[in-house]
Amino acid sequence: MELKVFDKELVPLGIVDEMASLLWTTKYFDVGTFSLLAPVTENNKGLLVEGNLVVKHQGERKDARTNDGGTWRRAAQITYVHVTKDENGLEQMEAQGHMLGKWLDKRLVCPQVVVTATNQDIINALVERNCGDEADERRRFPKFAMLPQEDVAGGLVEYASEAYAGLGLEVRARAQAGKLGYDILVNEREQKYGFYLYKGKDLTATNGVGNTPCVFSRDFDNVNEQEYTASIENCGNFVYVQGAADENGSQPTVGVDGAEAAGLELDEVFCDATDIARKYRSGDAEVAIPLDTYMAMLTTRGIAELERYGKVINFESVINTASNLKFKEDFDLGDRVTCKDKRWGIQIDARITEITESYQKGRETVEATFGDSLPTLADQIRKVR
Repeated sequence: MELKVFDKELVPLGIVDEMASLLWTTKYFDVGTFSLLAPVTENNKGLLVEGNLVVKHQGERKDARTNDGGTWRRAAQITYVHVTKDENGLEQMEAQGHMLGKWLDKRLVCPQVVVTATNQDIINALVERNCGDEADERRRFPKFAMLPQEDVAGGLVEYASEAYAGLGLEVRARAQAGKLGYDILVNEREQKYGFYLYKGKDLTATNGVGNTPCVFSRDFDNVNEQEYTASIENCGNFVYVQGAADENGSQPTVGVDGAEAAGLELDEVFCDATDIARKYRSGDAEVAIPLDTYMAMLTTRGIAELERYGKVINFESVINTASNLKFKEDFDLGDRVTCKDKRWGIQIDARITEITESYQKGRETVEATFGDSLPTLADQIRKVR
C-alpha cells in the first residue's frame, strides 16, 4: 500500500515514506476521514502539509465502481498537522483530514432549489447548480465533472431547499432519504475531479436479482471480532410537521404516519419545518408556492424525519482479510449483505455504511459497520431542538 500526495491541481508531489499507522475511513451516507502517523523526515515534511491531497494506492485496485471505466479513487485533503517530539527524542507527524466530499460544505444553496423529482435528480441538481457547470463561474469547482450514474429507482418528492442552506447538509439529507452514497473522486492520470453518486448492490442471502450472496459469520471464519447493538430509545413512527406561517399567521401542519400504529406502539414526534419557505425567488420575481405543493413538501420532510427515528440495529465486525470474502472484490461500501451469528441467534440484512481500513507495522485490518450507527449527541440535540 502506498500513500501518494498531490497538490490541489492534482500535480503529483511524492509518496509518504515510513508510515507508522494509517486509518482510512470511508462512509456511505457521509464524509469519510483519515488519520496518519509518520516519522519526521525531509520527504514527509514537504508532503504532509495542510491543503495537500492524499490518495491511497493498492496496485491497480479502483476505489469505486464508476460507469465510465476510468480509474477513479477516493482522496482526502489534509486539514490538520501536528508534530511532536517525545522524551526519547522520537519525532512524529500526525496528519488528519476528510475525504473530498467535504468540499460540498464550501457552498451554500443559492438560489433556492424548488423541484419535484427523485432524490437522485435533486442531489445532481444541487451539485450542478452550486459547484458544477450550472453554477456561476466563480463558484465552480475547477477540473470538476459529474460522473456517469446508473438510474436509481425512486419515487418523486416535492423538495424546496432552505434559503442559503449548506450544500453538504442538503446532499447528505437527500442521500440518506434515497439510500444513496456519494463522494468526490480523483482521476490522477487525467487530473480531474468527479462527483460520484451511487447505490450499493443487494448481496443479501435472499436477494432476488442474481447477485452472489455475501454472508458474514464467525461460522464461515470471515470475521475475527463482532459487536451487536439494538436500540429503540429514540423511536418514532408518527411525526407532526409544522411549516412556516402564511400572511395571516396560520401555520399549516401535516401528520406523516410511518407504521399505522396505535396505543403503546404509537410513538409521536414533532418536526419544526418553518425553514421551508412559502415563497422563493425566480430571477427578480418572488414566487408563492401553492398550498397543496407546500403541504407535499412538508410531507417529504416528515418522511425523511421518520428515517431518523427508527429502531437502531448496529453490527460491527472486524473482517478476516484472508477469508473467502475480499473487500472491493466480493463486497464494497454501500452494499447490502447478511450478517449472522448462530450462537447469539441473530441474522440481519444490513447495508455496509462505514469501512475503516487500518495499516500498522505492515498489517492490514478491515472493520465494517453494518446498519446504522447509534445517534450522536449532536443528532439527539437536533431532534429535540
